[in-house]
Amino acid sequence: MSSHAELEPETPLEKIASNTVPTGHQPSSKNATAPIEPHTAEGPTLMAEAEGLVPEERKSAFVFKRLRRDLPLPSARMILVMTLTMYLSMFLAGWNDASQGPLLPSLQRIYNVDYLVISILWIMNFVGFLTAGLTNVVIADRLGFGIAAPFGAFMQAFAYILICWQPPYPLFLIAYIFNGFGLGLQDAQVNSMVTRFPNANAKMFILHAMYGVGATVSPLVSTEFVKRVPRVTLYYAVSLGLAIFTATCLILVFRFRTEDQVVGRRQALPASQEPIPMGEVVTETTVDEKRGDGGSGDKMKRIMRTPAAHFMAFYLAVYVGIEVTLGGWITTFLIDERGGNDNAGYVTTGYFGGIALGRVILIPVTTWLGKHNSIYIYSIICIVLEVVIWTVHDLVTNAVLYAIIGILLGPMYPVVMMVIIDVLPPELQAGTIGWCASLGQAGSAIMPFITGGLANRYGVWILQPLLVAFLGFSLVLWAFVPRPKGWIR
Repeated sequence: MSSHAELEPETPLEKIASNTVPTGHQPSSKNATAPIEPHTAEGPTLMAEAEGLVPEERKSAFVFKRLRRDLPLPSARMILVMTLTMYLSMFLAGWNDASQGPLLPSLQRIYNVDYLVISILWIMNFVGFLTAGLTNVVIADRLGFGIAAPFGAFMQAFAYILICWQPPYPLFLIAYIFNGFGLGLQDAQVNSMVTRFPNANAKMFILHAMYGVGATVSPLVSTEFVKRVPRVTLYYAVSLGLAIFTATCLILVFRFRTEDQVVGRRQALPASQEPIPMGEVVTETTVDEKRGDGGSGDKMKRIMRTPAAHFMAFYLAVYVGIEVTLGGWITTFLIDERGGNDNAGYVTTGYFGGIALGRVILIPVTTWLGKHNSIYIYSIICIVLEVVIWTVHDLVTNAVLYAIIGILLGPMYPVVMMVIIDVLPPELQAGTIGWCASLGQAGSAIMPFITGGLANRYGVWILQPLLVAFLGFSLVLWAFVPRPKGWIR
């Protein structure tokens, strides 16, 4: 965007920044100009601390002494095991999100509620997710990845314990708050960690492909519960086992390590060389915060002052809303509007299977088109396919097109995660990912809820025109997301 050049710091600002010494550190003139030692394979460097470039707050924020110690970095083989464990965490997220669709008609019968009332579960899920997004930076700065991520999985397990015995509907809804919180915490932690691993782009696409795999498998299982088990909420006992298994794996593999203890501390830069994120509103206060203690509150203030972070967050709110609205209402739409039966739940599997497949097979296409252009093209094709589903009243045709739409939607979320890494500085990336994830969950709550309310009044056929409108709006939001310098496409 043309405004990027205006956001670069001018000479006076650089002079102010370079002459600023972090609070609590007064390096001697002898050491003040010493070069910064790069990271080595033996572990994170301590040179940055010796030069006064790492704030005291960062070294003392963690509540446990073990989290503040430098540890030998994991081997390449252990990094692979850690990567696979994070894939499991994202598999759990996909499993959770795709479960509701096939179960929705049965849950309506069990609790004797209409489309609008059953849609409240997405609102409750969002409340938990938003709480995770707002507290993620504080939790990560105090407990680190190795505690925060498994804690999120255990919160999901607690939610499933409440749900699986078919509680009263108010308690059923409250359980979804805990579920959303646990899911949001894991989502932010895992996405942030993967961005710091080698070959981050490829790992990010595979990570979100595993979300699609989980979302592909769970409708198969939940549909069988609908067909064969009178008490369908027992399905959540399977989810409970998966959540406990995920939490256990996160503990055993990461052994409560922080992000820096896994991948090493980020390279510290002299104040005059630190980048200012694209789109951040630069003020004197911004400079003070960048040179200050770097605490959780300061990070969130900087994120809130960065328009680029908000444009990406609002885009994800619409994107995730589209993804979840489709997954949540496909089965009901095909049963009520296309004459399907309980087997229509398998179409949800095809849709989420398409998402998983798209996040793998479209990697070269997305790379060739460019991150920004690919989202424009995929979205336009999705709009055309939605219009076809809207006008062609054939069950099989609709099912096939839903799978194709899943393939095209697949790459979009990981693309946004990589754009965050491209346009924002390292210290804001984890917080921004958490903020984007929480806003994304807002879309996943509000848009299915809107769909339920309108379906309650006009019929579930309203799903298709709504999706066309949502996809069009997402294109408008994407136009405001900045392109990093040096991008050809």
